[in-house]
Amino acid sequence: RIWKKTFQVSLANLNGEHTLKEILHTLRSTYSGSVGIEYMHIGDLKKVEWIRQRVEDPNFIPSDKNKLIKVYQELLKVDTFEQFLNVQYKTTKRFGVDGGEAAVAGVNAAIEKAATLGMTECVIGMPHRGRLNVLTNVVRKPLVQMFAEFKGTHYDFEKIVEKSEGDDWLFAGDVKYHLGTSQTFSLSGGNTITATLEANPSHLETVNTVTLGRARAKQYYLGNTAESRHRVLPILFHGDASFAGQGVVYETMQLAHVQEFDVGGTIHVIINNQVGFTTDPVDDRSTMYTSDVGKTFNLPILHVNGDDPVAVTSAFELAAEWRQTWQTDVIMDVICYRRFGHNETDAPEYTQPVLYKQINKHPRTEAVYSKSLVDNGVASQKELDSMKSDLWKHHEAAFKAADSFQPSEEAEWVATKWEGFVRPTDVSNSHPTGVDIELLRKIGERLCYTPEGFKAHAGLKRQLKKKMEDIENGETIDWATAEALAFGTLLLEGNHVRITGQDVQRGTFAHRHCVIKDQATGEDWCFLQNLDLGPQENFIARNSILAEYAVVGFELGYSYENPTALVLWEAQFGDFANTAQVMTDQFISAGEHKWLQQSGLVMLLPHGYMGQGAEHSSCRIERFLQLSDDDEDDIPDFEDGFGRRQAQRANWQVMNLSTPANYFHALRRQQHRDFRKPMVVASPKNLFRLRQCVSPLSDMELDTRFQRLIGERDPEIDANHDKVDRLVFCSGKIYYELVAERERLGLKNVAIITLEQLAPFPFDRVKQVMEKYNHVDVGDGVHPGQLIWCQEEPKNMGAWSYVRPRFVTTAREGFHQDLVMRYIGRRAAASPATGYPKLHNAEQEAILREALLGTSDARAEDNFSVQRPSSLLGHQT
Repeated sequence: RIWKKTFQVSLANLNGEHTLKEILHTLRSTYSGSVGIEYMHIGDLKKVEWIRQRVEDPNFIPSDKNKLIKVYQELLKVDTFEQFLNVQYKTTKRFGVDGGEAAVAGVNAAIEKAATLGMTECVIGMPHRGRLNVLTNVVRKPLVQMFAEFKGTHYDFEKIVEKSEGDDWLFAGDVKYHLGTSQTFSLSGGNTITATLEANPSHLETVNTVTLGRARAKQYYLGNTAESRHRVLPILFHGDASFAGQGVVYETMQLAHVQEFDVGGTIHVIINNQVGFTTDPVDDRSTMYTSDVGKTFNLPILHVNGDDPVAVTSAFELAAEWRQTWQTDVIMDVICYRRFGHNETDAPEYTQPVLYKQINKHPRTEAVYSKSLVDNGVASQKELDSMKSDLWKHHEAAFKAADSFQPSEEAEWVATKWEGFVRPTDVSNSHPTGVDIELLRKIGERLCYTPEGFKAHAGLKRQLKKKMEDIENGETIDWATAEALAFGTLLLEGNHVRITGQDVQRGTFAHRHCVIKDQATGEDWCFLQNLDLGPQENFIARNSILAEYAVVGFELGYSYENPTALVLWEAQFGDFANTAQVMTDQFISAGEHKWLQQSGLVMLLPHGYMGQGAEHSSCRIERFLQLSDDDEDDIPDFEDGFGRRQAQRANWQVMNLSTPANYFHALRRQQHRDFRKPMVVASPKNLFRLRQCVSPLSDMELDTRFQRLIGERDPEIDANHDKVDRLVFCSGKIYYELVAERERLGLKNVAIITLEQLAPFPFDRVKQVMEKYNHVDVGDGVHPGQLIWCQEEPKNMGAWSYVRPRFVTTAREGFHQDLVMRYIGRRAAASPATGYPKLHNAEQEAILREALLGTSDARAEDNFSVQRPSSLLGHQT
C-alpha cells in the first residue's frame, strides 16, 4: 500500500502528485545510473537548480538513433586508433587510453557543444596517457604524420646532423607523447575552431597553468571582454592519482577567479584509472573521491561510468554548457580502467593481480557499447562491422602513406602572431634600444602625475616629488624609474606589458608603486595605464596568489601566444622561485630546444647579501647558470655581432645588472629583437635606494644600448690602465661595495669590471678588457695571478663555477695564455648565508679586503702552498 501512496513533488520530469513508486523509479533512473553528480555543496541555489533541471530531464541521456550512432562512430575512432597501434607496435610505449576511450569521445562532444555556444578556440593541456589519441582524434593531427612518427620517417636523421654541423645548433625534439600541436578545422555542425594541445613534460599536472596562461592571452588579444572568455575554452586532462596528489592542481583552481588570471572556467577531465602507476587509491589520497578538491571551490563534479559512452557524452555536453553559461570550472570524473600497465610493456599483475584478472576478462568499451546497440535494435552487427572495417582500412592506408611522408621544417603551431620571427639558425638583425630623451622626460612626468582629488599616501607624495626632480635634472634616475620608463616606451610602441607576482604593484621593497591607492577611497591609480601621450597598449600589474609554481607556468603560457607582449614574473624573494623549479627545468630553459617554442618571459628574482639569512639572500643563480647551454669550451669567434649570434643560439639569458640604465635596455632589448629568449634577472634589493646606483637619462637616449659588460667606471683608472696590476671581475650589487672600499683605501691600481650578462658569457667583451689591462698577471698555469672573480655567494654557489672555465677559454683562445683565475668570496657552504648580522658584516668586509688587497698564497718559500687568508672565507682559489 505504501507504494501507491501519493506525494506532491517537483522534479524536472515529474511534477505534481505522484505515487511513491513513480517517484522512486524517477529518482533511481536519474541519480543511480551511469552518471552521478555532486552539486548540492554549491552555495548558489540558482546554479543548483540549473543542474537539477537538466539532469532530471528524461532526455538528459538520449535515446535517439542518430545520436546513438554518432556516439558509436566517435568511440570507434578512438578504439580503432588504439587497436591498430597495438597490432603494429605491441611492445612500443605509447601510453594508450585503452579502458578510457569514452573520455576522448566525450571531449569531442564537449567541444562541439561549446562551439554552438560561442567557442571558437580550444586550448588543451594533458599528460601522456591518451595523448596520441587526442592529437589525432580531437586536435586532428594528420594520421599519416602520427604513423610517420612511429616509423621514424617524420625526420631525416642525416639531414638533421648535416644541418646541425653548419648551424651549430641542434633541435632536440621530444618523444611522441610529449609533443603538442595546433590545428584549425571544421566541426560537423559547420563551426570552425582552432584547437591547441600544449607540449608537456612527464611531470604530471605541470602543464595546467601553462595551458590557462595561453588561453588567457588568447582571450586578451580577442578583445579582453566577457565575450572573449566565451570564445576560448581551456580543457585540462588529469590522472586520478595526480589530480588528488599534486599541489599545483589546487594552485591552478585557486587562480580561477583572480583578476587577470580568470579564463572563464576550465573543463577538468579526470581519466580515473583507479590506479596511479602501481599505487592503489587507498594509498594515493585521503579523500573518498579523487575529485574532492573541487568541492573546495564549489564546483559541480560529474562522475560517469566510462563503459557507458552515451552517458559520458551527455555528461561532457552538460559540462560544456555549464562552462559557457556560468564561466566557472567543472570536473568530469570518468570512472574507467587502464587495460595495460603504466605503459604497454609494463606488467601490472605484480602490484594489482586481482584487479587485472578482472580487467583481462573485461570486454573493451567499444564491444560493450556495440552489443548494447545490437541488443536494443539500434543497429545491426553487420552495420557496425562495416563501420569498423572502413575505419581499419583508413588506418592501413595512412600507415602505408607514412613511408613517404615529407616532414615540414616548421613547428606545428598555428601562431600567426609569430610570423617574421626567426629561429636560432636564421639570420637575425640588431635593433637599437635607446629612446629620444624628450620622450623619456614626457613619460617621466606622467609617472609622477595623479588625478585631481586623488589622495596619495604622504610618503608616496614625497617620492613622487623626488622622482619629478630626478626626471627634470636627468642625472639621477633610479632603478624603479628606469623600469617604468622602459615599460612606458614599450607601451607607446604597441607592446603589451604584463607583470605579475605576489607584491608587484608596490614591489616587495616598496620601490615600484606602479599602482597606488587613494588613501580615502582605496581606489587604484596606475601611472603607466594613463600616459596620455598618444595610442598605447595595455599595462597590467597584478598581485598574484601566494604561489610560484602555478603563476610562473601561467605567465609562461601567456608569453607563448604573442611575441609583442613583454611578460614578467617577479618573485617576492629570489629563492622562492625554487618552488617553481619544475617550470624552470622542463619548460622555460628547455622549451625551445625540445618543442621549438620561443618565449620572452622575464623572471625578476630579488638577490643580494644584506645579512637577512639563508632564505632572503640568494636567488640561487648558480642553478640558472647550470641550465644555460653555452659550452664553456666552444671557441668564440670574437667578431662583430658575436653577442647577437650567441644570444640567438642560447636557451636563455641570465643577468645580474648593476645600473638602472642597463636594466632599461635589457627590458627593451627583449622586445627589440626578431627572436625571443627567456631572461632571468637577479634583481636588486638595496640598490633601489643606493644613492650611487643611478643613471643619467643620457644613458638611455638614442644610440645607447644594452651592455653585456661594463668596464672600469673611474675615469682616472680607466685612462691609466697600464698602471693597473689587479683586475677584479664581479656582478651585481657587490660592485658598489668594492668601489666604496677602493675609494676608502685610495687604490688606483685595481680595476673593477662588472659582468652584466652572465649567460651567455660575453667572451668577446672579456677579451677586450684583458687586452686593455695587459699588465695584470694572469698566473703561471698552475698558480693564480691577479685576475680575480669576486662574489658574495659561497664558492659552491653564485656564478663562480660557471664563469671560471669561460675566463680560462677566453685567455686560451684569445691570447694563448693558461689563465688561473683567483676566487674571492664566501667559503663553500650548505646554507646560502648566515643569519647573524655581525658575522655577515665580517664576511663581507673580508671579501672586499681580499679582493682589493689580496693575500700572497703562492710564495716559493712556502712551497706554493695555498693559504687560508681568512678563517671566514676559506680557500680563495
